Amino acid sequence: MRHFYSEIDNISLTYCDSRENEDGLEFLPLHFERPRHGGFDTLDTSLPVLYVETASGFSKEEIAQLLQYARNNASILWSLVKEKAVV
Repeated sequence: MRHFYSEIDNISLTYCDSRENEDGLEFLPLHFERPRHGGFDTLDTSLPVLYVETASGFSKEEIAQLLQYARNNASILWSLVKEKAVV
């Protein structure tokens, strides 16, 4: 399930419930999306590593800015996931 986190400059950031990789390490999938004529620009990454899994429509500079935004908000995003897990 995707949860809405923020929208800035018409770019939405959503996140999913945390998951575990094959090594048992927890990660948090993130999805950035911006509407454009005929579709969306997208960027998929995950915390804590912030490796770009897929990207379409965003420039390299925009990708760097979005990853920095995710990095700056990482502690809040993790807190939100932990809070939802307790409910």
